[in-house]
Amino acid sequence: MISLIEALNYRCLRYVRQPLGPFHILVGPNASGKTTFLDVIGFLGDLVSKGLEYAVGERTKKFQDLIYGRAGDGFELAIEVLIPEEKRKLIFNSELDTIRYEVAIGINNNKEINILSENCILKKSDNLPQTPETLFPRELETPNTIITSHAKKSTRTVIRKVKDGNDNYNNEVEQKTSGSWRFSVKLGPSKSALFYLPADESKYPVALWLKAFLAESIQNLVLNSLVLRKASPPGQVRSFKPDGSNLPW
Repeated sequence: MISLIEALNYRCLRYVRQPLGPFHILVGPNASGKTTFLDVIGFLGDLVSKGLEYAVGERTKKFQDLIYGRAGDGFELAIEVLIPEEKRKLIFNSELDTIRYEVAIGINNNKEINILSENCILKKSDNLPQTPETLFPRELETPNTIITSHAKKSTRTVIRKVKDGNDNYNNEVEQKTSGSWRFSVKLGPSKSALFYLPADESKYPVALWLKAFLAESIQNLVLNSLVLRKASPPGQVRSFKPDGSNLPW
């Protein structure tokens, strides 16, 4: 379950930090950012499954359109997800019940779109209080960044990508690790470290689960009133289509 969505300078969202429970109804005025808030999940899913170029190009031809007020050099997104019990049993500390994934996207001096920072962190839940019946979006003090600079000792940073540096990986299962990373590569500024995470579930059971969760388990349901009025032809799949076109089946 997604427990937190956070965005800084993303499209029409100056800053949002919203704890989530099992069920929410998002209510707010037109053009208040409801669709953009949900697109935080969509952007991260596209990033880790299809790459940075696709994630940006699917939304705009001008990167500046994705930045709040079309001013500045980039934006930052983060999501926290509760780790399934069966995955928690596999990591070095089963008390760590949450995985946080955060990225900073921006342009460099050559006007190229880059991943400036990327972290994947195992942590304990912050047990953030929920705010029922609050008009969206809530006004919050805007931080300079939402990217974690120094993780707490009780946490474990599984992935860290730094600007002009390496992509660093640390396994999730060993009880004791030294201060150095298990291995480092240099993928380049346009490639997501989570996208290229080695498919080794014996070392990265939670991070690989998160990657699949973002890429495959998020479903947008957008019912299409036009197709709902039409007859549903035979031969439709039994699984639900997001536009509702096969509801009779």
